[in-house]
Amino acid sequence: MGTSMDKLQSITMPTGIISLDSILKGGFPAGSFVMLLGEIGAGNAEFAYTSVLSLLELQRNESFSRAFGNSVLSLPELQRNEKFSGALGNSVIPEKICYISLTRSWEDVHDEIGRGFPEDLYEMSSKINFKDFSEEYFGRSSVPIEWLTEPALTFNSLREKVSGKGLISEMVAYLDENAPKSVVIIDSVTTLAEYCANPGHSAEWSDIISFFRGLQKISKKWGGIVYALLTANILESSLQEQIMDCADGVLIFEWDDFGETKRQRVMHVKKFRGLLPQLERANLVKFETSVTTDHGFAISKVKQVGWQR
Repeated sequence: MGTSMDKLQSITMPTGIISLDSILKGGFPAGSFVMLLGEIGAGNAEFAYTSVLSLLELQRNESFSRAFGNSVLSLPELQRNEKFSGALGNSVIPEKICYISLTRSWEDVHDEIGRGFPEDLYEMSSKINFKDFSEEYFGRSSVPIEWLTEPALTFNSLREKVSGKGLISEMVAYLDENAPKSVVIIDSVTTLAEYCANPGHSAEWSDIISFFRGLQKISKKWGGIVYALLTANILESSLQEQIMDCADGVLIFEWDDFGETKRQRVMHVKKFRGLLPQLERANLVKFETSVTTDHGFAISKVKQVGWQR
């Protein structure tokens, strides 16, 4: 007899990156907490941007028509439509796209999207539910308050606000309200780890691990996707492994060298619970990837690496 959890695991949520969703037979399992671990410039941030912008476009009926050759239908009709089901499997579209930033402003992120994506996707970015936690992050640092907030907010009032709850508590409150049935980007795990390493903050390393273990568990109830960005080779390897152990899935973004002058971005799946069985073993499939201003992040070639014994 099937349970509600079994039913959830059979439902996928598309990444919005069509070249990947076709390989995954629809997308990631709904309720997944996914770590995007990347070398600098290797594509993990571009993956996240492309995913959420494409999903915003998929929310519009016209985009379904262009992508799948169907007449314009409502979302329930599209999900029942045979062509749509064949293309993306038993997939659901997120109700909301959320972006959590610990240090970057909306203007900064929005400008980066504008420089790296076509104008139509750039326009879609205005629909992102953006939450800036810079005040909480910098509240006990030496950074001048004038750099972060409107003049009306004083440094003392900011300290008072932060001491009452703390950064992680504020993030939990935001996620509880916004994450159900949504796709969420956390930018970034590296920054959060640095925050917890600061002796001037109340949070400790055990707090960040508890936060991510709790996030992995509650994500199943939310039924969306949570992406967390982590820069490779910044944290000690043991700490990096601890964080990755908390996630359902870990995607690795790195550079492959081909001779002295040519470099290729690649992505591979280190682990993914509940995904296709052949992707649960590390390094089963390696994807050559590309990042362009025409389409953002895309899979350009799939390399079979083979089973690890």
